[in-house]
Amino acid sequence: MAKKYYELTPDERLAFLNLNDSDRKELHENQSTNNAQIIENYISDFRVPMGVLKDIIVNGRHISVPMATEEPSVVAAANNGARLLNSGGGISVLLPERTAMIGQILFVGCQFHEINGYVTTHQEMFFKKARQAKPSIYKRGGGLISIKARRVSDHEISVDFEIDTKDAMGANIVNTILEAEMTLFADFESHILGAILTNYATSQCVTVTGYVPVELLGGLQVAEKIVALNQFSKHDPYRATTENKGLFNGISAVVLATGNDWRAVEAGGHAFASQNGTYQSLTTWHIQEDKLYGQLSLPISVGTVGGVISAMPQAKNALHMMNVVSADELRGIILAVGLAQNLAALKAIASGGIQRGHMRMQYRVLALQVGALPEELELLVSQLSKLKQVDANIASKLLMEMRK
Repeated sequence: MAKKYYELTPDERLAFLNLNDSDRKELHENQSTNNAQIIENYISDFRVPMGVLKDIIVNGRHISVPMATEEPSVVAAANNGARLLNSGGGISVLLPERTAMIGQILFVGCQFHEINGYVTTHQEMFFKKARQAKPSIYKRGGGLISIKARRVSDHEISVDFEIDTKDAMGANIVNTILEAEMTLFADFESHILGAILTNYATSQCVTVTGYVPVELLGGLQVAEKIVALNQFSKHDPYRATTENKGLFNGISAVVLATGNDWRAVEAGGHAFASQNGTYQSLTTWHIQEDKLYGQLSLPISVGTVGGVISAMPQAKNALHMMNVVSADELRGIILAVGLAQNLAALKAIASGGIQRGHMRMQYRVLALQVGALPEELELLVSQLSKLKQVDANIASKLLMEMRK
């Protein structure tokens, strides 16, 4: 009997695909026995460059932060923003008293007062069930913190479970507890839509703050432009979308490098940016005396143990590089990088020079695209930087001339 596709080896899967021998060989050479166990229908690894933010001060500690990203200039901008914020003593982190994931059991077509009354009068039963469902998280000091009913609409109700998952991101922990808790709603079974965690982790909302002396930004005029740009993004979702995308350039690069779910972090961040009914920038900047102050608040679900993190050596290496001891510490570092990234982008726009550094990195990518060797890169990039108009044809012609 023929194997199903998911039962094949990575090389057998490659044989089914429309690939030439060269492509198939390259994919084979980038296979990993470890990673083949992580996802379905595995064929090869897709490598993303990893750089480092050399030094950012977070709660008084100097940290080197790994960043995995394919976008040119992101790592350079993060280093630039961190250098500026370090001059003000670095970044301070404010955490909630206890961070927690939120799980939901969803109901339709029933009365809120009935669900709310049932939840209120059976608290002890729900806490007992949670402990029975996941005793291992209680041994680590975590577990169910609270349970409450929330009216979503006239006919929709969510019963929200706050669960401390300690240093694990906690998706599996939350979903395991929810499935057990559903059995306690037997009288409402016909009204249950399902149970699942939410990536809008408002109980994991972290705030970071920092400041820069105005003179280091290039003067008061640049600082005022940064504030004006930031205010513009509070009123215009078009501007806010671009500002937040730049912010996540830094945040998601660290989340990815540490084996965490950057999609969940971004989804929660964008929801948080819309909490007031309109999409806004996630950062706030203002001038006080001779300093530019910045603040970033964001719900962020990450872990330092469990799941894919424990299965990926590169993720563990990234955590070791930062000497991170807890998920809460990692949250603060990630948001600190986001604030630095945002500052660098706003300063570049306010100074009228966002393209200069960015395009130089783009020229490096273009040079590689047209076949430049490592020893040819700097000269070709230098020549491209002097031109007003650049494309692949121009870069290729310059490279050919260099080789004559």
